[in-house]
Amino acid sequence: MAGYIEDRWLKKRPNKETGKRERTTLWGKCTRYRAKGIPGVRDRSFETVADAKAWLAETQTDSRRGDFVDPHDGEITVRDYVEKHWWPAQIHPAQTLESMEYRIWGQVLPHIGDLALRDVGVAELRKWSADVQREVGSGTAYTAWVYLKAIMQAAVEDKRLFRNPCKGNSTIKPPKKPERRARSWTQGRVHAVRAELPDRYQITADLGVGCGLRQGEAFAFPPMIFGATSSTLSGRFCGTSRSSTSVHRRAARSATYR
Repeated sequence: MAGYIEDRWLKKRPNKETGKRERTTLWGKCTRYRAKGIPGVRDRSFETVADAKAWLAETQTDSRRGDFVDPHDGEITVRDYVEKHWWPAQIHPAQTLESMEYRIWGQVLPHIGDLALRDVGVAELRKWSADVQREVGSGTAYTAWVYLKAIMQAAVEDKRLFRNPCKGNSTIKPPKKPERRARSWTQGRVHAVRAELPDRYQITADLGVGCGLRQGEAFAFPPMIFGATSSTLSGRFCGTSRSSTSVHRRAARSATYR
């Protein structure tokens, strides 16, 4: 199996006359034991041979499985990793990239950009979450959290981090996703909006509220389907399964198409 431990204070072979290993020029000047020889893995030094053996055995196993992560690769700052590695690889529509850039450079990098990737832990994320939620709205804070988690996950997949610190930590309270539940207008608001519309377009308010038509459908609606005495619309025009839906007759009368 690849890998071995080097004693940098003593020569490998003993003196032929004394039978003892002689000191090297590094005696007392550096860390004594160095684990090395694993392909694709940087050498690492240790004070004791026991620590060197433990690290070597673990690293050999991780390397064989393809799970080894070199701590030195996590020394790059979050800002450098984002700007030099993560951001250039993003492929999205221009509008999406603009939104991402606003949140990452606005809410992520100003707070933790100068930290090394491996130094972003639970304490740093708790502080980041609290600071950002005090600065911006919940929607912006939540989106920034999503991008930060994606950045950290990419670092894991790039083998710069062993695990994503944004996942599996119950003490971190990330920004919550805001509820986007549709709320219907009050009757007073509907009447107020309708009253401010030109006569030509007042019927669109009735079609939207009464029939659920969207903007384009309302503008394309033909007023001639109303009869002289009719005040109802067939379900096929309203997009509903009901036989008819009431609409203000006066709205139809006020609609003038040129």
